[in-house]
Amino acid sequence: SFMSKKLTIAQWLFQWLNVYVKAKNEPKTYLCYETTIKMILRHNPSYAYASLDQPTELQMQEMINLLCEANYAKSTLEKARTVMKQAYETAIRNRLCQHNPAHDLNIPPSARQKRITALSREEQEMVEAAAASDPLGHFVIFFLKTRFRASEFYQLTWSDYNSERRTIFISKSKTPQGVRYVPLVPEAQAILEAQPRISKFIFTSTTGNPVTPTVLKKLYARMQKATGLDFITTHVYRHSFATRLVEKGIDYKALSQLLGHADVAFTLQCYAQPDFLFLQDQIALLEKSS
Repeated sequence: SFMSKKLTIAQWLFQWLNVYVKAKNEPKTYLCYETTIKMILRHNPSYAYASLDQPTELQMQEMINLLCEANYAKSTLEKARTVMKQAYETAIRNRLCQHNPAHDLNIPPSARQKRITALSREEQEMVEAAAASDPLGHFVIFFLKTRFRASEFYQLTWSDYNSERRTIFISKSKTPQGVRYVPLVPEAQAILEAQPRISKFIFTSTTGNPVTPTVLKKLYARMQKATGLDFITTHVYRHSFATRLVEKGIDYKALSQLLGHADVAFTLQCYAQPDFLFLQDQIALLEKSS
């Protein structure tokens, strides 16, 4: 027959990955799913030879609990649940099994929350000072004054930029909500205007080639070294941008749209971390009003 009825869980996960996930998703998502599948199989070697229709919901929940005990973050457990649920939904449509044992799995409340820190105001000043003497330091300032994801930054082209309206159109993003017009503050626009127009892409490395993930990685490694702040990544700049706006009292719905999120609650939970100086200022307001 075209498909063996007695596929193992491992065989089906990789078949599903290479046929369905590959056809529907960006390479980055494919890699994320592949890593998640390998992690599940590493912690559940029996899945390599257990037939697809064998596991019960109980065994699937045990798998999630086991990953939690292995100290994987909540977001990783959610990925494991998503992979299993989607793979089984597809298997049911292909009549390879009858029920989805991953349909109602719970993430234990004790699961570790992964938090990305924002720079405090003082740390941001240190980073901006370090960026001033780096040949690609203008990338850092641009990230801090905008809210781009690295994956969006690489894709910025001159044709997406409207100098009169001071906007950039994000045409490719991680989510449908990420496709959006982004207003630019004067400082970000000045950096953009200063770029040599040698490529269809706005930002190029010192060699004149489009920016790659490696270029940005080396840049934030230099920033870490120059400032002693070992947690700096491109994503930290995005958090810092959001946090500075929260400190200035931005409307949360507006912030959510600027970041390209579907859900305001997600924006608040992940990005709005006002720093200690700001909290002190806010407490001072209580003194004034009483």
